[in-house]
Amino acid sequence: MNLQETGQLLMLIQVVDNRRIDESVILTWHELLDDVELDVAREAVRMHRRESAAWLMPAHLLANVERILHADPAPEDEYGNRLELDEGALAARARIEGGRRAVTS
Repeated sequence: MNLQETGQLLMLIQVVDNRRIDESVILTWHELLDDVELDVAREAVRMHRRESAAWLMPAHLLANVERILHADPAPEDEYGNRLELDEGALAARARIEGGRRAVTS
């Protein structure tokens, strides 16, 4: 994400929690999230808002990014036992992949 995209992401977050956004806030979040793609970050915010009432911090966003990127449609443990699906992360990944196909098509 570049600085402008980080600002866009924070504006999305601000709509729900009325946080104060200024240049220092954007720079700090950017430093922590510069390696995250904007579409993935938006979905991570959406997941947080749907699953938690906690004040959104970069660590929450990064944890959800990891969930999205590693979501497995057929998760198994090391013994081959089926594990519970992460429906929220799978849905987020499907929206991201669907949006990317629409842009490139």
